[in-house]
Amino acid sequence: MKVSHLNALRAFEAVMRTGSFRFAGEELGVTTAAVGQQIRGLEAYLGRTLFRRGPTGAKPTDEALRVKDRLTGGFSILDDVLMELRQVRTANQVSVTLPESFAENWFTRRVSEFHRQNPAVDLRLNASNRRIDLATDGFDFAIRYSPPPDSGLDVVDLFGDCVVPVCTPEFSERNGLALDLKSLAGVPLVHLDNRTPDPKWATWQDWFATFGMEPGTDKSGLRFSRISSGLQAALSGQGLVLCGITEAYDSLEAGRLILPFGPARHVRTAYRYRLLSISGRVMSSQQRRFCDWTIEQAARFRDAVGDMLDLKNT
Repeated sequence: MKVSHLNALRAFEAVMRTGSFRFAGEELGVTTAAVGQQIRGLEAYLGRTLFRRGPTGAKPTDEALRVKDRLTGGFSILDDVLMELRQVRTANQVSVTLPESFAENWFTRRVSEFHRQNPAVDLRLNASNRRIDLATDGFDFAIRYSPPPDSGLDVVDLFGDCVVPVCTPEFSERNGLALDLKSLAGVPLVHLDNRTPDPKWATWQDWFATFGMEPGTDKSGLRFSRISSGLQAALSGQGLVLCGITEAYDSLEAGRLILPFGPARHVRTAYRYRLLSISGRVMSSQQRRFCDWTIEQAARFRDAVGDMLDLKNT
């Protein structure tokens, strides 16, 4: 076997496991087109078709499905060997990958407490929205905002999210925002593009429809691709932003932002924040401490959000 075909086999395995060329590309850190090119090259080398292309996407052939489990198992063995050969990590190292916005607006504000309790831990954080393979990339944990993940991972459910409109107290007063307001005509809005694939993540249009509000200027205003930029725009008084309670909570709790329409006008999401680790892997004492600390922080946060939004379970 040519070594050059390992990347193609990796792409082949990822597509079958994730069910999508796009998801496979996100996991491998390459474009969808690159995954397709690797698959076509592998098909040319093998002299057979591995996927049937159609309007609804690509479906694996029966021959491809027959080797799926063995191929996934083979890469799992290679991942285990690679991890065993990694001698550079120290006994007290804990490595975590987590979403950028979650890291900036929730995790970073709380992690100092973990360091105070565990000063010897070498905690290494990778803030990235790229779908990372825990075994291949050598991370101990992943915190993801996602649907239930594939098998092979131990999962701890942390908390869900809600979409809420927030702004500064000054902006609310200046624009006459109130609980009984029926229209946002003339109110500057902050839009967040490409926020998440969560099917229940509310856009402004969804939020207007849910609560019987007139859209007003929903197509105008500032547009950002990153939640942190949108939050900063709201914090500087530039507009009303629709964002996750997880990311806005600390600013709400500190009074820098408010819920101008009250706690009831929130929309629950489908995805949840989860702590993931590889099934069957024995944790070090430091890794166990991080896991326990994260679970404790999540429990506190669930209670706090429940109080803020008058919820029993978030």
